[in-house]
Amino acid sequence: MVEAPYPVDEEDRLKKLGRYEILDTATEQDYDDIARLTAEICNTPLSTISFVDRDRQWFKASVGIQTRETSRDVAFCAHTILGDDLFTVKDASTDPRFEDNPLVTIDPRLKFYAGMPLVTPDGFRLGALCAIDRVPRVLTPQQEESLRILSRHVVHLLELRYSRNQLQQLSDLKSRLMSIMAHDLRSPLASIQSILNLFRSDRLQPAEQQEVLDELGKVLDGTKYLLDNVIGWASRSLETTPFEFSDIDLPAFARELADSMDHDLRKKDNALNLDLGPSTGKMPAIRSDRNILVFVIRNLLANANKFTSQGVITLHISREISGAVFRVCDTGIGMSEQQQNTLFDWSTRSRRLGTSGEKGAGLALLFCRDFVGRLGGTLSVESSEGAGTCMNVAIPDLTL
Repeated sequence: MVEAPYPVDEEDRLKKLGRYEILDTATEQDYDDIARLTAEICNTPLSTISFVDRDRQWFKASVGIQTRETSRDVAFCAHTILGDDLFTVKDASTDPRFEDNPLVTIDPRLKFYAGMPLVTPDGFRLGALCAIDRVPRVLTPQQEESLRILSRHVVHLLELRYSRNQLQQLSDLKSRLMSIMAHDLRSPLASIQSILNLFRSDRLQPAEQQEVLDELGKVLDGTKYLLDNVIGWASRSLETTPFEFSDIDLPAFARELADSMDHDLRKKDNALNLDLGPSTGKMPAIRSDRNILVFVIRNLLANANKFTSQGVITLHISREISGAVFRVCDTGIGMSEQQQNTLFDWSTRSRRLGTSGEKGAGLALLFCRDFVGRLGGTLSVESSEGAGTCMNVAIPDLTL
């Protein structure tokens, strides 16, 4: 048996396949209809619409085949995606590439295979539309052309799916941005307006003017921080800012974050400790989006600093086989069970004051969880009221 080599654009191809969010979805009538039409037009007992994943082929629709997937190494479709036109095997039992393939020697004991690659508008071959038989045969020119036409219809369905998902994401984003503008931005603007009105009234003494200016500075700093987070999150959500993957030196990453937090930590009289695991050996780098990781971990450190005074914040980083785990733990005021249950809920997000009266919209943690999810990771919380909080982030290594 000859295994198909990987396409030269394999990583980009897999990313494209992932963007359609088609793998492991339920059966759909439109795809089932195309599979049935393929079998009827080609007069074959078997047909499939398959997508070639990293180590498997997965069937979105099929006729005469009960399984939903096979390993990639035995997949005829893995050969199909190496070209742009019909891939045909007249008799697999006599073809040196396939004669000892388990799909040929045992169930479904296929002999004839014709697969048309599913090619996206930008040229990625994601899978195949296949007509399969248990006896040797050939297709007529009309049947071959029908396969080409039907394969284009499968791609049209994929594009419609992607557009529908994008529209839903835009609708969700619009709703969330409207909520942010209506509530989270209105409050600091109202504070700024009140401060300006005080100055216009000429009722403030010089000492009071300085106090009010200090308060104005805090409001402006908080508003800028909020806007920076909103803009960063929205641009990623709209995919106007693509992911930028690179190898990240985790100890250096941690030290840079610690340096960037130094001023804010001193203002709250908090100490930041770095726990980078055993001192023996060099911690392997992780491949991920550095900008997103900076956004997430820095926000978690800022959140810990907000709810801690004269305490200790610890950034733990451990390198696992599948990725990295970040833990930001503090000795601050902690959270109740109810607060933890609603921490990542857009409709009931917390607006707690920090230990120095810092205001917050509760948005940063929502943005962090969204970003971590986009990287294929998880964000969770452990906390006890009055006994501190740990925020846990697990990120996969995208080189794997």
